Amino acid sequence: MNANMDTKRRFELLSVLFASILAIADSQAPALTPFPAQFWGDWYSIDQGVELHTFINKDQLKNEKIADSECVGVKIFNDTIDAQGNFDGRILVHNKVTQCYQCFEMYHRTVNILQYKQTTCITQRPGTSISLDSICISITLNSDILTMFRVTLQTVNCKTTWEGTFHFTYEVDFGGGGICNSPGSSVVACQEPGSVYVDNQVFNMYFGKCVDVTTSVNLKIRFQCMGTWTDPNGNIFSGLTDIGRDQYRERFRCMLTRNDQQYADNSRYYALSRWAECSTLKSPYDGPYRLRMWPAYIGSLGVAVYGTQLVTPSCNFPRNFTGTWFTTAEFDSDVIINATHIYFKTKLDMYTFRESVFACQQNRDSRYLVTAVTIGRCEVDYVCFDFMPRHHSIIRWRMSKPYRLSSWEMSIPNYMERKFRQACTWSSFTLNRDDTNWKYYTFILNPPAPVPCPIGGRYNFTQIGLPEEKYVTRVRGITERPRHMIDCHQYVSEFKSCDDNPKKILVDAEYCATLDHTGKPIGEYEIADRELNCVGYWLEDMKSYMITYDMEDAVSAFRCWVYERRDWRDMYLSRAIRAACNPLQTAYSKDASEGASLALVLKESERLWDSCPQRYDTGANPYLKEMLIYVLDDAVSLSSCAWKLAPLLYFLLRLI
Repeated sequence: MNANMDTKRRFELLSVLFASILAIADSQAPALTPFPAQFWGDWYSIDQGVELHTFINKDQLKNEKIADSECVGVKIFNDTIDAQGNFDGRILVHNKVTQCYQCFEMYHRTVNILQYKQTTCITQRPGTSISLDSICISITLNSDILTMFRVTLQTVNCKTTWEGTFHFTYEVDFGGGGICNSPGSSVVACQEPGSVYVDNQVFNMYFGKCVDVTTSVNLKIRFQCMGTWTDPNGNIFSGLTDIGRDQYRERFRCMLTRNDQQYADNSRYYALSRWAECSTLKSPYDGPYRLRMWPAYIGSLGVAVYGTQLVTPSCNFPRNFTGTWFTTAEFDSDVIINATHIYFKTKLDMYTFRESVFACQQNRDSRYLVTAVTIGRCEVDYVCFDFMPRHHSIIRWRMSKPYRLSSWEMSIPNYMERKFRQACTWSSFTLNRDDTNWKYYTFILNPPAPVPCPIGGRYNFTQIGLPEEKYVTRVRGITERPRHMIDCHQYVSEFKSCDDNPKKILVDAEYCATLDHTGKPIGEYEIADRELNCVGYWLEDMKSYMITYDMEDAVSAFRCWVYERRDWRDMYLSRAIRAACNPLQTAYSKDASEGASLALVLKESERLWDSCPQRYDTGANPYLKEMLIYVLDDAVSLSSCAWKLAPLLYFLLRLI
């Protein structure tokens, strides 16, 4: 009886002790926590050469290494949360099979890309507690980072990854060979804005074969975009899916580039992985595939792309338009015109530029319908140029608003005529309906062919403007005044264009006007401070305009002037800030509020031996021939003038 009582009591004590141990163990084990919804899905990754198919839902994470697990701790990095709910964080996972704990530091890159760092699986020792911080402390900045690709893709717009058309060279890091530069190597990523179709989610990459590169291939790859992200070091990564591959190892790719590449030819380097991993990409110059890309013209790709047939020219520009031009419509642009195309190259900054090509399609009178394509872009616009006939080294032109060609318009047989009527109507040239005035831009031949200046003669001038804008004496040498041994008593300003070279205007801010006993200047070594070559002139809006060219002008080689003759001896000129004159600028403008930088007041001052007669042309008809005879008499014809000079000629012949 007593023995049974002792056994029962002993059993009760053991039960209490076992319950206490379980309670203590439960208090040291972390509580269960659901996996964050941003990490749910089916994923593929490669971990030390082992392919992992990971599945994550609310309750578990499992793959080939972790048969079954549960989340027992989550820590979110609050500074990474964005408007889409994407965030990074640490997850403490309990492996139910091996009874160990493992920390994952997860980085939500895109809806299709997760990257993570991980610790080894740590088994809880008796008498110790497990926490997220204690397990994750071994993760450092230098820990390896792995990439998981979503198997069941969510659609992503390709615009952040690719947009436009590109030509590229490529080199692989295996099999020898070299850099392959094939005309057939191109990227075509033409996304229609707002399209709900697959064109916004995929792009085509064409690899062309080079005869002298054994590792080159003829291959077309259709990639689906998985998203783009930037790491803390400024590297731009993109996830890609090769739709034509079945094996996940070859199906997923990673690509790397940077925005701080600065090359004068607008090129950019990329690195492309061979397998489904991003760790092999160290820089745009180091990777399994090394690519160098340039923006490409849609008409020169050599592949069938929408819009190729639209940019084929079908008319010609005037023959005297051919050449290299400077345009006043943009800040820093070069323009090349041939029989069928107009090519714009606009400098955006020190390292990048934008190129545009206009192909002639139809013309009527002075209006030309062209297709406009920016090199590297897919969009084709229709615009209309209205050209004035060329005079001197000047072409004046206007451009209409751009118009797109819709698919239903292409089905109409005479769609080009309809587009001409739409783009070339006079109302299309009014870009701002509050400003209906016709505004012409100018093409200036570069380098120009000088023409006789509209202003001739010798003048003294007065400058009105800021001190830094005025003409000053420029001495080409080390001496302050290269007039040693010359006793100069009078210094004046000089503005002249004489018969010995009527295509130049010489400007001298400090000219020695002292004469010798015969009336000739003693300053035989005088050199003008500025030599302005006259490029062209015309009359527009009752104002006379002149373009000059000075290679030594630090602000702009081309300058626009507004000039006006007040009377027989006095003239007014206003120099623009750059090559284009402001519509508000007049011959009396002197400051930047009206687009002017300097005003000159000229006073005629021809001397006996100058041989510098006055001439003046308003530019009312700039198409007249250059060689003209100026008759300073009341004769109505040359024959009547010669009749009046007949007695004088007879007297001179008698003296001979």
